[in-house]
Amino acid sequence: MHSENYNHEITTRKKIKFLFAVLFLSALCFWFLYSWGGSIYATYMLEDSIKFSIGGTFAGFSSIGVVVWLWLAMFIIIKTNKVAAHSWTDTQKEQHNKMLILCCVFAVIISAISYFYIDNRLMNHGYSVTTKVTNVNIYKTYTKE
Repeated sequence: MHSENYNHEITTRKKIKFLFAVLFLSALCFWFLYSWGGSIYATYMLEDSIKFSIGGTFAGFSSIGVVVWLWLAMFIIIKTNKVAAHSWTDTQKEQHNKMLILCCVFAVIISAISYFYIDNRLMNHGYSVTTKVTNVNIYKTYTKE
């Protein structure tokens, strides 16, 4: 079936499911960012035990682009009652793709800076570190000796 013959309208049930997906992914993104902010704050305050997730930092900042894209799509769906991909122009699609790539680049940079800041500050203050490497993440726990 060609896309010209396809009805691109969205039912209310699909809109509600999409809204819940957008809210869930937004909450997940901000949970990752909250965890990163807590690690930075704990490092600044030199607390007794500090947990830091490198993958969580990357996931939080890279998912900002996805969350912004999802909210833009949600507003388009509500406004036009059609699939967002068929409502956006090619220029808008290119801008959204650039935004996603830029968020991933920023995520790599912020993750690296955070890692070196936390590691250098805590190691210079005599903390010991325990590293746990999994398939998807590197967890570091710093404890004051």
